[in-house]
Amino acid sequence: MEKLSKPSKARMSEEAEMGVGTLLIFIAMILVAAVAAGVLVQTAYQLQQQAETTGDQALKEIATGMRTLAAYGVTDANLTAIMDLYLKVALSAGSPVINLANLVIEISTGLADDTLSFSAIAPAAGTFNATQLRDTYPYDIWTTTDVGITQGDIALIHIDLDANGMSLVTQQTANILMIPKHGIPTYVDLTTPSVFSNIYEILT
Repeated sequence: MEKLSKPSKARMSEEAEMGVGTLLIFIAMILVAAVAAGVLVQTAYQLQQQAETTGDQALKEIATGMRTLAAYGVTDANLTAIMDLYLKVALSAGSPVINLANLVIEISTGLADDTLSFSAIAPAAGTFNATQLRDTYPYDIWTTTDVGITQGDIALIHIDLDANGMSLVTQQTANILMIPKHGIPTYVDLTTPSVFSNIYEILT
């Protein structure tokens, strides 16, 4: 009966060295996979945060806006030309608060055009003024410098055409673009009547 030969010590040592090398490679692969997973998780989190921020900004840009409720002009004493414009404005449906202090108004009469910014005092050259007509309780955030309108509020915008070297005669068109800091600009196209019969003229 033959006796089984025992593996030599040299062969056992070689197998042990191969096993340790394989184990080191396996551990290295695990570490690389862990690092890669960490990078992927961090990247996914950053992308999620960026997507949420972008979504909020896009929603604000789409939802924010105003609508014009009425427009009328005030003529001179001789009823020959409109020297002041008034616009009643409110927020469009779903719009968050708009600070009129950041509003920019571009106006063109066909003969002249100008860009106006808000003034807390009476409007002059290059400015417009706004007055609060209705405040919806409890969100009263209208101050001298922060003229904010919320849902349900109504504001009256006053543009002094004469101070800006403008006027509107009969059957003349004026184009007005109201641009908030965020959101959709509001375009208003006005046409004066064929005859001025009153100091206050409703414009369409």
